[in-house]
Amino acid sequence: MTVASRPQAPPYDAVVIGGGPAGAAAAAHLARHQRRVLVVERERFPRFHIGESLIPETNRHLARIGVLETIAAAGFPVKRGAILLSGDGDHESYADFSQAQGVDRVTTWEVPRHRFDQILLHHAGDCGAEVCEATRATAVDFADDGVAVTVRSEESGERTVRARTVIDASGRDGFLAKRLKLRRFDPELRHVGIHAWYEGVEPPPPDCAGDVRLVSLARGAWGWLIPLDGQRTSVGVVVSRERHATLPTESPERCLEILLAEIPAVVPLLAGARRVSDVRVEGDYSYATRSYAGDRWLLAGDAGSFLDPVFSTGVLLALEGGIEAADAVHRGLRDGNRRRAFAAYDRGQRRAYRFFRRYVTGFYRPEFRDLLLRPGDPLGLSRAVVTVLAGNARPSFKMRLRLEIFFFMVRLQRFFQIAPRIHSWGNGRPPEAE
Repeated sequence: MTVASRPQAPPYDAVVIGGGPAGAAAAAHLARHQRRVLVVERERFPRFHIGESLIPETNRHLARIGVLETIAAAGFPVKRGAILLSGDGDHESYADFSQAQGVDRVTTWEVPRHRFDQILLHHAGDCGAEVCEATRATAVDFADDGVAVTVRSEESGERTVRARTVIDASGRDGFLAKRLKLRRFDPELRHVGIHAWYEGVEPPPPDCAGDVRLVSLARGAWGWLIPLDGQRTSVGVVVSRERHATLPTESPERCLEILLAEIPAVVPLLAGARRVSDVRVEGDYSYATRSYAGDRWLLAGDAGSFLDPVFSTGVLLALEGGIEAADAVHRGLRDGNRRRAFAAYDRGQRRAYRFFRRYVTGFYRPEFRDLLLRPGDPLGLSRAVVTVLAGNARPSFKMRLRLEIFFFMVRLQRFFQIAPRIHSWGNGRPPEAE
């Protein structure tokens, strides 16, 4: 008598494509749930990555995967808020994260991403995830009983691994998003960022030594200065695609020189500075997706969507997306209802993107910036906005009401001067009503 053998179960509960913050968080969280997970990362860490400034709500997610204290002990500059400057240097305000509501730990860090990301990926391995660096996913095939992912590395060549599901955390490469034609660029946020590292930049005041300086410029542009350590500072400018086209784009170095020289508030800060890295250009980096989840797959972090980095939400959304994707996989396997768990994940990711997008698109309107730099806070509106800038996407009812009042005043500012009009209206007058 011949006994038919039962089909072999997929060896991994999940394959995670990409080892950045979203992938590392997903892998660590799954491994802490005793799930078998494989991470394939195409590069070998450490590697450069832009996005050095964290916001306080990030701490909650670092704590969820058990790595917060490791990050706290790494010696990164402590960030307590953000210094908001007008381009001429005549107007300044301060977003003090200690005013934020519903955020457990109000200080955070400025992090050179090559170190930060390496800590997260190593932590995922310490939690029990299998991590393969310098390994590229090249193909994926879905079936009723699992997923087959083809991976290739120089050391071991090509092989196929099987899993119950796959989490795409491949960042802007969008391994699955592009194959499934899910990505759509945001027409309101098509900008270009040009940036480099400098030494010898004039530091912020001692009590703000680790804080980002965000410089608001005319016609929707803005710049940043982020202290990375005692010597280096990340310096960059974001401009419209149209403005970028007027620059000598064949020379990123010259583009950055021109843009920085046009900012009176920044020129004296860079008087004794020298560039110590290549100049990098990032273009058209805001996009969304038609779906964050489907049958046996999920998109996490930048693989799904990415918002303009003006408020430093990138790492926060990546960590949250990775952890929530891991929770969806775990719940789906535990309860036997993958579809329901994945649908809930999709809804949550859409909600978070929409919430923060309102503030990012608002920032590109001069009336929003006028009120953001307005001194004083008679109605407690600044505290409400700072709560969002600290990363709290679920503020209390009172805070939500104040935020709606803030946006109402932004609309009024288009026609009535509630606050000094600091920023250019382009044609010298407020834009037409929408």
